Amino acid sequence: MASKTLLAARREALVERCADQRAELAYEVAMLGSPEVLGVIPSYATRHGKTVMVAAGVAAGLFLVRPKWAVATATAAVSLYSFAQKILPLLRWKGFEIH
Repeated sequence: MASKTLLAARREALVERCADQRAELAYEVAMLGSPEVLGVIPSYATRHGKTVMVAAGVAAGLFLVRPKWAVATATAAVSLYSFAQKILPLLRWKGFEIH
């Protein structure tokens, strides 16, 4: 009889422990998709996957139909990105705050 009550108590403790672990895991998984962890754009992409796929499909279609326009846009975007990488440290050095 004592072994049955001991087993029942152990079972209850394990069930409670599993419930705590499930709650903790659910919180951690929710935090993985938050803007604080991923950033704004990746967080939006994970929450609105269908919209992102449609936009990627449209971009791929435009690239196939009008490749000169797409290549020019990609070149301009890369150029703008490299310019921003060079200018942001300079602005920070001059005392501007960048958020």
